[in-house]
Amino acid sequence: MVALRWVYQEGASIIVKSFNKERMKENLQIFDWELSEDEVAMIKQIPQRRGFSGQVFVHPDGPYKSQEEIWDDDA
Repeated sequence: MVALRWVYQEGASIIVKSFNKERMKENLQIFDWELSEDEVAMIKQIPQRRGFSGQVFVHPDGPYKSQEEIWDDDA
């Protein structure tokens, strides 16, 4: 629940995979509260990684010559 709320507060889109009605109701509870500034600061200290690097799109003859180009220099 905290992770969903954090993603929402960061302004990112959330795609959940649950088809369980009870879990779907629980997921909607992220709108009833928000993380404090201290809690967000603590979460931002956790090292972040991408689930997908984008390396498959990098090619010398393609539009992306490096991963940095894909991720706006945030590889």
